[in-house]
Amino acid sequence: MHTRQDWRSTLVAAGVIALVGGCGTETPSTPEQPPLASQEQGELGYDPGAGWVLGWQDDFTGTSLNGAYWNVLTSNYDPVTNNCNFGTGELEFPRAQNVTVGGGKLVITAERTSDGPMDSRCTGYGPRSFYSGRIHTKGKVERRYGKLAASIKVPSGWGMWPAFWTLGGNISAVGWPSSGEIDILEWHSNEPTWMKSAVHYFANGAAQHFGTGANRGYSVADGFHVYEVEWTASQMIFRLDNQVRATADFFHNQPAFQQNHYILLNLALGGNWYGNPAASTIALASGERKTMEVEWVRWYDAGGGSSTVPLTNPGFESDMTGWATWSPNGTEAADFSETYNGGHSGSYHLTQWNNGSPFEVWTYQTVSGLASGNYKVRAWVRKGGSFDLSRIQAKTCGSCAPVYTDLGTYGAWTLVETPAISVTGGYLELGFHTRATVGNAANFVHMDDVELIRL
Repeated sequence: MHTRQDWRSTLVAAGVIALVGGCGTETPSTPEQPPLASQEQGELGYDPGAGWVLGWQDDFTGTSLNGAYWNVLTSNYDPVTNNCNFGTGELEFPRAQNVTVGGGKLVITAERTSDGPMDSRCTGYGPRSFYSGRIHTKGKVERRYGKLAASIKVPSGWGMWPAFWTLGGNISAVGWPSSGEIDILEWHSNEPTWMKSAVHYFANGAAQHFGTGANRGYSVADGFHVYEVEWTASQMIFRLDNQVRATADFFHNQPAFQQNHYILLNLALGGNWYGNPAASTIALASGERKTMEVEWVRWYDAGGGSSTVPLTNPGFESDMTGWATWSPNGTEAADFSETYNGGHSGSYHLTQWNNGSPFEVWTYQTVSGLASGNYKVRAWVRKGGSFDLSRIQAKTCGSCAPVYTDLGTYGAWTLVETPAISVTGGYLELGFHTRATVGNAANFVHMDDVELIRL
């Protein structure tokens, strides 16, 4: 994304890919396209697979971007890479008001403008024709290796160039492509069924480019899909919807991919990937808005020597055996084991719900005799509606401050974890804490298959 070479000539054609599950059987890379409306879907459940431990995540809860994680660009000059129009001739001018958070989603909005915004450092490039958004985690979240995934909905239309990608943390010192770049998702309207992926680096005295991708068989635009890369010291594997694997793996030993990288999310328009088109040709009319929406971003680490500590009735198949409930206002009955809508596994799951009445419950299990060390609590969750507080949490005594993860909106069963907690006294309380001061019968939280992981 940072500097676009025509790596498409290296893209390996998919042919026919057998689908493991989901929507059926893949067709060749030039299928007849059904209407986009038929492809819309809500959030997908996501399982990173065995051996992965959540290292960092942003589920975009709340009403504003988490400034501890993200930087927001406010012009077409990038101070990290020291270039104008991002080295790709893009037509947009990023600004903060085009990056919003609400309803459990990050929304990056593109719109045409006649204002002609321009950074004084970029006067030689002329005014920009669009407003849009661009965020990154440089200096805040920089990590190496693991599995990096996101649930994203990209907009359709000629000239749209949404991207989910990384750059090496040393880019300000060494420049591009020596820093390395990992493009997990790029979308091009000429091939709407494809998740395009690529890497860029410097070797043998020249810039090197490797391109691959995955074909969903229908347009991936205007519906949520999960895009991921699995990155080790010697290999990268790109996947779409945790099912369709990119047609080629990238094997590497380049220094650029042995260092920390930071994450970027942006919605570009035009640029050299589209052949540097005129702004008038971009499929975004005056007054129209197009959005790139992100439900979550997660970075998993290889689990290594982690182990699971046995819990009592972790799937709630034996009613509430092993679980206790605390409530400050007599609403203990707001948590119960049930079969409604099914469980993640088995028939039963824990529900926190009170038929439209306010409630607060802390459903927990106590564990004693733990070896000293660091632990995480993991569970599968479905959740809808809004609450004053809704968490998976753990604490080392009844009055101790907990570690916790705020639960987002999950239309399908989704794996969530707490941050790590240090246990030195052998004792832990773990579970779920939900509070709703305004009743709403449409609000619900379902939990299942709880695990306690020793790291």
